[in-house]
Amino acid sequence: MERMNWFARIIAYHPYVILIGVAVFAATCIVIPVTTRKPPDFSDPTSGFQSRGTVLSQRITAWINLKDATRPSGPLSVNPKGDIVDLREISKIRRHRQHHKGQKVNRTEINRNVIAKVIYSADESTYNANEIPDKLEDTGKISAVYSVFVQNEHQIETEPPVEDEWETLTHLGEDPKRHGSGSDHKNHVHLASDGFFCSAPNIEFSRVVLSSLGESGLFNWESILSMCRIEKRLTEGEEFEKLCEKVSDEKCCPAWSLGNYVALLHNKSSCFNITENDVNLTLALLQYCAPYFYNLMLTPECTEERNEICQQVPPQCSQHNAVYNILYYLVDASFLPPNKSVGTLDNAMLILPFGRSSDTLDYYREIDSASLQYQDIKVTAMELGLKNTLFDMYLVQDTYLVGAGALFVLLCMWAYTHSLFVTFMTVVAILFSLGISYFVYTLVFELEFFPFMNILASVVAVGIGADDAFIFCKMWQCIKAERNSWTVVKLMEEALSNAALSMFVTSLTTAAAFYTSCVSYITAIRCFSIFAGTATLANFGMMVTWLPASVVVSEYWCCRSRFPFRWLRSENVCSCGGRFLSFDKLVVTVVLKFKYMWLTMLGILALISVVIVFWWPRFSLPDTRDFQLFDSSHPFEQYELYYSEKFLFERINKVGINTKLPLRFVWGILPVDNGDYLNPASLGNLVFDPTFDIGAPESQVWLLEFCRNLRAQQFYQSTRGPLLPNCFIESFISWMQRRCRDPISHIDRTPCCETEQFPYVREVFELCIVHAIKSLYETPVEILMPGMAGPKFSADPGKQHKIQAVVVEYDSVHSFSLSFSEMNKFFNEVESWMQEQLATAPPGMENGWFVSDLDFYDLQLTLSNGTLVAIVVSMAISLSVILFVTLNLLVSLYAVITVTAIISVTVGSLVIMGWKLNVLESVAVTVAIGLAVDFSLHYGVHYRMCPDAKDRVSAVSFALSRMSGPTAMAALTTAAAGAFMLPSSVLAYIQIGIFLVAVMIVSWVYSTFFFGSLLAVCGPQHGFGQFSYSDMWKFCSKIWRPVNTKSDDGVSEPSNTGAPSYNNMLSESTLSTSSTAAQIHVSISESHELEALSTHIHQLHRSGSLSAVSVPLIPKVITRQISLPAEQSALTTNTNDENEGEQSHSRY
Repeated sequence: MERMNWFARIIAYHPYVILIGVAVFAATCIVIPVTTRKPPDFSDPTSGFQSRGTVLSQRITAWINLKDATRPSGPLSVNPKGDIVDLREISKIRRHRQHHKGQKVNRTEINRNVIAKVIYSADESTYNANEIPDKLEDTGKISAVYSVFVQNEHQIETEPPVEDEWETLTHLGEDPKRHGSGSDHKNHVHLASDGFFCSAPNIEFSRVVLSSLGESGLFNWESILSMCRIEKRLTEGEEFEKLCEKVSDEKCCPAWSLGNYVALLHNKSSCFNITENDVNLTLALLQYCAPYFYNLMLTPECTEERNEICQQVPPQCSQHNAVYNILYYLVDASFLPPNKSVGTLDNAMLILPFGRSSDTLDYYREIDSASLQYQDIKVTAMELGLKNTLFDMYLVQDTYLVGAGALFVLLCMWAYTHSLFVTFMTVVAILFSLGISYFVYTLVFELEFFPFMNILASVVAVGIGADDAFIFCKMWQCIKAERNSWTVVKLMEEALSNAALSMFVTSLTTAAAFYTSCVSYITAIRCFSIFAGTATLANFGMMVTWLPASVVVSEYWCCRSRFPFRWLRSENVCSCGGRFLSFDKLVVTVVLKFKYMWLTMLGILALISVVIVFWWPRFSLPDTRDFQLFDSSHPFEQYELYYSEKFLFERINKVGINTKLPLRFVWGILPVDNGDYLNPASLGNLVFDPTFDIGAPESQVWLLEFCRNLRAQQFYQSTRGPLLPNCFIESFISWMQRRCRDPISHIDRTPCCETEQFPYVREVFELCIVHAIKSLYETPVEILMPGMAGPKFSADPGKQHKIQAVVVEYDSVHSFSLSFSEMNKFFNEVESWMQEQLATAPPGMENGWFVSDLDFYDLQLTLSNGTLVAIVVSMAISLSVILFVTLNLLVSLYAVITVTAIISVTVGSLVIMGWKLNVLESVAVTVAIGLAVDFSLHYGVHYRMCPDAKDRVSAVSFALSRMSGPTAMAALTTAAAGAFMLPSSVLAYIQIGIFLVAVMIVSWVYSTFFFGSLLAVCGPQHGFGQFSYSDMWKFCSKIWRPVNTKSDDGVSEPSNTGAPSYNNMLSESTLSTSSTAAQIHVSISESHELEALSTHIHQLHRSGSLSAVSVPLIPKVITRQISLPAEQSALTTNTNDENEGEQSHSRY
């Protein structure tokens, strides 16, 4: 007991000093980072969700750095003789092409290959990945790819509408007075000068999706009028007026909607004025013109340029671009699919006349409170460009749910401790632990990046802090009941000896579960593991300093005759234990009576869960690049997850003009990421390869052969057009075949001419390559758009245009895919071929490497491998703690089986709920091990601590009767803290809530019923498989000291055989900071637990007898007496004078 005596004295004699000192320290730790560091920025919630440190991630980072280095101010230059090409003009052309893909484009640039997947997304059998057009921008091709629709081998024959409709369709757009239909729309003041709409629809505008809840669909008169009414609600209001584009008279432009286009085609001023006949005629027009749309004849140009192809399109099909915009933007692709009959229009797009941006926040708040449904038409999805901004707001706004969960836990704690003061101080301790963790995170570890996932640590901290408070308060009151004559110093020393070590062991397992996630290569996971693990250890520090001092102050004021606030004090209410005694008896009866049933049922459930997790449907990897931020029912998530794929313009935007995976091979740059792996903004600098030498003749020959071998591979995609820089050595050889004297200018080109033979000597190569690249970049950008391929020269004038890097780039036949298996096949195929080529490379080309668009594949690979490693490490640490505490092989083995079953069932339930192995889920699985092991640890410890167990049943009965109630309350409070997070709009809060509920329920059920039944059936007895620290010490002593140790006078020192041995295991009655709850006021039934407690690492012998001892503090109870160990008895006898002295200085 002398180990804790000094600390106990400080707490007992100077509790206010401890409280003030800890408060000042914690407050300082909070104030310093808050005032000296920038607050966390959650504007980009997906920041840090990339892998760093893997082989692929280092290549990707080096590639990014290489592209940055070739900028005009970078250390590398693509044209050593000057930027002949105006880079701003190139950027402008690229932006123009990107902006107008799927819109206006010169027909001479159209590549009529097929992206069938864009049109036939629902019919995978018609999709051929090899038919996707080739890459343009990065490889420098001259053909601009526009074709994104199905091209049939023969011209589609169209049947004209019935004759009475044909006349009407023919005259669409003409003077309505000639046909008696309405008034001229150009006379209305709300119109802009250029027509009905202010401009053409664009993907940068905000938009909403309208869906039909009935079976009639949207393309009928009643539904279009209903959509018009919803459109009116969306386009009226103060916030809409602030955002919308204006016409000449300062009125808002009309939205691009199906109803407005029907009105435009039939010369109506508003969609409210259209008739049923107008709707029918428009449908007939769409059916008639759809084949021209899918044959790539009907384009936006046809309204302005009647070229050869557009002349084949009937004029009414190109009138106002209405047909094109309706089919491309406003109706889903399944409505009028090519070569199929007309379907039902279930979804329609409404494009609002203002851009997507964070400025739409107030507008979203305005329409979010309005009713956006009329009859069976409803707004089901939105895209306002507001997702990240809204997430940032919700992330802070929904923290009240964390507070609500914490309030519930603390109310439970108050109900069991009957001390509002201790409860309040526990809240402060939790807040202080988070503040200290933030101080260590930002200033000690000097981490600049703080991902939003770190906020989730507060949810776990609430449960851990409350459970630690339960442990210490229970130990304090139990020791008071057993040792009522002791002084406050000895009471505090005994409480700290038991509770502190108990909290430390399980704090260590929980923190270890967090810290093991550092093995992950994903930045956000690493940062979360550091912050959460540090918060767990900081919480332990608060619970062994702040909380004991608070309990002493509470006891001091409780015993004062003039207590100023009696409702704050702690009162001994011993009758509460009876209710839990009956619960304990019920659990013992159910477990022992139906033990075979529990083993069978729960065992089968665990096996089924293993099949679910690893076989079908399995814990699959993420299948989308977009990280989900909100619940699936949120309109923003509905748009990205479901509805965006239903419209052609969104399909093309996601798939892109080019979906071919590039083949990029780099030399001269080492694939090294020397940035800060814990800061996604720090990508480091380029690391040049000192052995790189492209000027050597053998390097030239090898590179030429490399390019030829590359084009012979099956994964190479042949491409039309001049690819001058892609494998520059070939273009360079052709360039060197020119005449030595120019026939016109008579300029002598020697030695850069036909007189030199390949491979060229170093001097000739280094001189002529500069002129060759200069000549290449003089090519007009309309013919050649420079990419990343080719040599990269040093921009340092002192190095005289030395080649620092070389890039060879082509397209592959593989298309980008979200499927891990397909991307894994592509990478392994190209990588293995690359390594075979490098095996024959000369010394100057040995360090080449391959990279492509593999960042998402790398994330999938990292999640798959990193999660498995984290699970193994976390499991090993947690189970090492079990073995260290119980020192019994069988108990540890059964705990391993139980924890494995808990993890399998927990993860299996998450898989059934549709979870995928993404970033947050990876952390949850790892943390589940630290939380799941606690309950099993409790039962296993108490099974070995049963003082008079004659068989397995007695030991199991003892363990369950002591720990089933506290563990049940722990599971309830922690699960409740998670359940309070479920109403949140933030998916991360919802997922952490679901996880806590699932892991607590499964962990308690399996630890209580499965583990208890397993011990009751085949648990160890009569010391089987039991080790002891004394035996291990004796064994080690025999090895280290083979002879008896003698004192200075030569007399052998006898061993202490008079005192009983208490060293078969760690003597802790409660070993969880995250899974144990108990009352501060205990009954006699609960005080029996103290028979297993000892200051040192001891255990009572199985043969120890129990007798009565009086407990003056608790009236009307059965008294008993226990035999203290010899060392404790001697200490008590020999320190009477000291005790009397302490009592004279005691506070009560």
